[in-house]
Amino acid sequence: MKIALIGPGIMEIPPNGWGAVEMLIWDYTVILRELGHRVEIINTQDKELIKFEVEHGKYDVVHLHYDVFHDIINDLVPLCKALIVSSHYPYVNTPHMWGRDGYGPVAERYAANRNFHIFCSSQKDMDTWTGLGANPNRVWLSKLGVRPYPYKFDEFASWDRTLCFSQIVDRKRQYLLEGIDTVDFMGRMEFGGKFDDKNKNYKGEVVREKLNDFITCYSNIALMSEVENTTPLVIKEGLICGLGVVCSESVAPELDTSKPWIDVIPESKINNLEYVLDVIENKLDAVLAAIAEREAGVCGDEFAEEYDLDCKNRALDMQRSQS
Repeated sequence: MKIALIGPGIMEIPPNGWGAVEMLIWDYTVILRELGHRVEIINTQDKELIKFEVEHGKYDVVHLHYDVFHDIINDLVPLCKALIVSSHYPYVNTPHMWGRDGYGPVAERYAANRNFHIFCSSQKDMDTWTGLGANPNRVWLSKLGVRPYPYKFDEFASWDRTLCFSQIVDRKRQYLLEGIDTVDFMGRMEFGGKFDDKNKNYKGEVVREKLNDFITCYSNIALMSEVENTTPLVIKEGLICGLGVVCSESVAPELDTSKPWIDVIPESKINNLEYVLDVIENKLDAVLAAIAEREAGVCGDEFAEEYDLDCKNRALDMQRSQS
């Protein structure tokens, strides 16, 4: 198939540093090409150019990954055999936040999915869209993963320290871990937030190539987000690199919490620094966590193969409906 993946047009793909959506698009581009598809990335904020590229690309499947472009969905539908849209907005399931972010028109447009498909990264996102009136026959679960190949993996950790890497924003609540001296922070900083940008353990935004080598040096990865669509890719990166996981409840929906290398901090204890510190310090080292890459189901190859099949089926669905 010929597939187009539409990115936000905010930063390059693949990203040199941060950019979860951009990384996701790149990983799936690589894997889908390995599966034999022709995959092209459209990564611009120029909506007219997006429409032009889609019209002249003659794609079987177009997947829009940036819901800010919701106002051109109707324009894209007739220009390809099958249109798929995804929302990576973390507050999809939190309607009282939509007013702050102007998300109402996006939700309204996505829910009117009579001639396009919605791919969701979690069951709760699916439930949200169908609850808003979306056609359930056009709402699909499409789990997200990461490619294992770019990451260095060492059987033993180099440092008895915990890594907290993600975009540093109040929603991710890195500030809850600032009082723990054995936690290092990496990521793009949102200035004006609660996290102290002068924290001595803040390492800045590390370039992706170096980060892929650094992750495996740590014993654990920690993330205390207050809300997520599903288990974030950074946690899956940590598992692939052999780290133990300490996380909040919102980060854990895809994790097998019966595994000894995964600890979930109850929301009732999320502000109890002594409790969190005790969990981190008693976390099993990376030797046990190394098994996680094989058992936790986080590899993007597996999910991309499912995505591949879903794309083929959605294209066939559209062809049948038009015949």
